[in-house]
Amino acid sequence: MSILIYGLNLLVLAGLIWWLWKQDWNAKLRPYFFPTLLLKFACGLLIGVLSFYVFDKGDTQLYYKRALLMTDMAHEQGIGAYLQYLFFNDPTGTPLQGLQKPFYESAWNMPRLLSVPLLLTDGNYYLSSLYLSLFSFVGLWFFVNALARYFPTTAIPAVLAFLVFPSVVYWSSGVLKESVLMGGLGLLLGSNLYLLFGKLKRKPLLYLLLALVGLYLIWLVKYFVAVAIALTLALALLLKLIFYNPKLAHIHWLLKGLALLVLFSGIAWLGTQLNPNLNLEALPDVVYKNYQVSLLASQGKPRIDFPFLEPTYLSFVLHSQLAFIGMLFRPFIWEAYNIRTFAAAFENTLLLVLAFGFLRDLFEAGRVKWRYGYLLAALLVFVFVMGVLLAYSMPNLGTLNRYRVVVLPFVVYLLLLCKTNAELLRYLIPARQQQPEEDEPAQIAAD
Repeated sequence: MSILIYGLNLLVLAGLIWWLWKQDWNAKLRPYFFPTLLLKFACGLLIGVLSFYVFDKGDTQLYYKRALLMTDMAHEQGIGAYLQYLFFNDPTGTPLQGLQKPFYESAWNMPRLLSVPLLLTDGNYYLSSLYLSLFSFVGLWFFVNALARYFPTTAIPAVLAFLVFPSVVYWSSGVLKESVLMGGLGLLLGSNLYLLFGKLKRKPLLYLLLALVGLYLIWLVKYFVAVAIALTLALALLLKLIFYNPKLAHIHWLLKGLALLVLFSGIAWLGTQLNPNLNLEALPDVVYKNYQVSLLASQGKPRIDFPFLEPTYLSFVLHSQLAFIGMLFRPFIWEAYNIRTFAAAFENTLLLVLAFGFLRDLFEAGRVKWRYGYLLAALLVFVFVMGVLLAYSMPNLGTLNRYRVVVLPFVVYLLLLCKTNAELLRYLIPARQQQPEEDEPAQIAAD
């Protein structure tokens, strides 16, 4: 690869970073911009080094090899054929026709996305990794800034949860689906916060476009997460419109609950029609089959066992607490058998400490009135349901450690907001006082 290609791409990356730095970000967060960005870059490069030179395996290699087939197609059949495939996912008449089966076509979406930076970098994996890490960082940085604007007392917990927490920053970097997933998630959620709390003078059409782009990218790499997060946003909106609307204050809460149930059930049913695997009748069998396959592949390795699990909704509910606890806190420190599992177990021990701090406050604190309870309620539903389904579908603890990245930062963020953990954070990271901006809700909760 020529030095010219390296130089041009590094200049492009430097230009993008400089442009990002010059944007109107939250002043309190600016000191964390370059450290967290460099951490993201380092993790993305480390994933490639470990995959190619240490373990000689991994999904990142598979994505890279498939994406190279697409760049070869662009060179051999022309950019027109490549763009036709890129935008319409139609391999007809290309060398990919015999490889890409319709049932597995979603598994080729990540290589399709990766092929774009690969074309720009002449097939260089590590430069492409920097582009994907930058996208992931941009989305999450955008979301963290939205949280800092509208909930300023939670700025530092947001940075730690979404940009610093070890497994979150590692697994959402480089050439992995989770880079696109988390980048898109940040764009989607950050835009929704601006649309919800802003005064619609801050380019609402731009935020709407960013939200749609984020949702579409999530759909491309993990359609079930896209449906789940869309339903979560719908639930938050319905809760706000029904239970937090002064015009409906005279209506009995039971009638409101019934209206919520009917409306959300209808929206959820529509979501389940977007993919055959999400069909309500097929979903238990799909999840259970994934569990059985993963169980067979996890022989001799730490995993979450559900010996009495059956492909029924009742069985899923009965095992849900065990699944959620296992998803969050395993492997335990005594289950570590190599450096990777020890790192995961050490992080999970930290999570346990934060959870104990939360439980201490839960039993000691008085009643709290949540000003934005509709956001909290919707988020808790998403975290619990998605965490449980991930544990059922992927009980192998090594794989689950990566897949849980979609829920873990939200758990860390919420745990860091409780009084005990917040006091510890203030001791470790003294915060400067900052006046709320004109459209800030000020904080999440009040006594």
